[in-house]
Amino acid sequence: MQSERFTTTKNIVVLALDDRMVYGFHVLAHSLVATARSEIFIVVGHLSGKLSPKNRAYVKTVLSWCGIDHEIVEYQPHELFTERRHLTATTFLKFVISDELPQAHLWLDIDTIVTPGWDTVFDEMRDAPDTTGIVVAEKIDSPHTRFEGFNAGVLGWTAHPRQPWLPTLASLPEKRFSSEQHLFNILYTGRTSAVSANYNFLSSWHEQFRAEEPPKIVHYSGPLKPWHLHRVHALSWRSINPTWQLWFSAEERLLADIKHSPLARETARAARKALFSGRTNLGKGSSASWLLKIFAILGPVGSPIGRMLARRRRT
Repeated sequence: MQSERFTTTKNIVVLALDDRMVYGFHVLAHSLVATARSEIFIVVGHLSGKLSPKNRAYVKTVLSWCGIDHEIVEYQPHELFTERRHLTATTFLKFVISDELPQAHLWLDIDTIVTPGWDTVFDEMRDAPDTTGIVVAEKIDSPHTRFEGFNAGVLGWTAHPRQPWLPTLASLPEKRFSSEQHLFNILYTGRTSAVSANYNFLSSWHEQFRAEEPPKIVHYSGPLKPWHLHRVHALSWRSINPTWQLWFSAEERLLADIKHSPLARETARAARKALFSGRTNLGKGSSASWLLKIFAILGPVGSPIGRMLARRRRT
């Protein structure tokens, strides 16, 4: 990708996806354009072999239907782009694309959703001090905050120089925890400006969530995503994690807009496939992943289980 392609004055949003995240991407892209104060330009990166030709065509059609100017770019995988549990090699594209895109831009993980006011983060990026490489969100003190430094799912890249990252990545231990996030915190210590946690509100912080004043960007970090839950259980899930309702509401707006378009049938297929797109494992926290799989299989038959879990949560 050559940076001279991007002479746009529009706000640039960068995303990266693979075959498992296509439906989540569609809901996010629609929410971005539906709530933006001004026009946006989306750059979509994907690793070779991780996004099928059929899905590439679908993504292009989605962006055109949304009326979003865009660029879809394929990259070759690197041996240092490792995968760990639900974290895929695709997440390392946030480094690669930022190197090739010197303009200020917003990186969003696909497992996010936005509400009106999300793009005020561009004001924060433009006003950041000259020492700022990236604008990041503050974190909330919570029993569910299990990381040091800042979360790398939402990054406001400024127009200031990037830090060389490949040598540092190569020097990390072979078995490293969440290496791209760890790497960001190594490289950008002292080079960040912090904004409100509302610009990267982790779903695990749901006990601090206020529906009447929703965060501007909600991040569904971890292996469980809203598109993994059969929608018949969405109402019960509000008692378990009310932040998921923001994603479901964004999905409802998308489906209402798209129901009479040529994309409706393909989008419905993508939603059904997304139900089973989560990775299952036998490690820590795997029980919830298996529960969502069971809900997806049982559909409405599993409603009593959902209601029981919701009652237990309220008591």
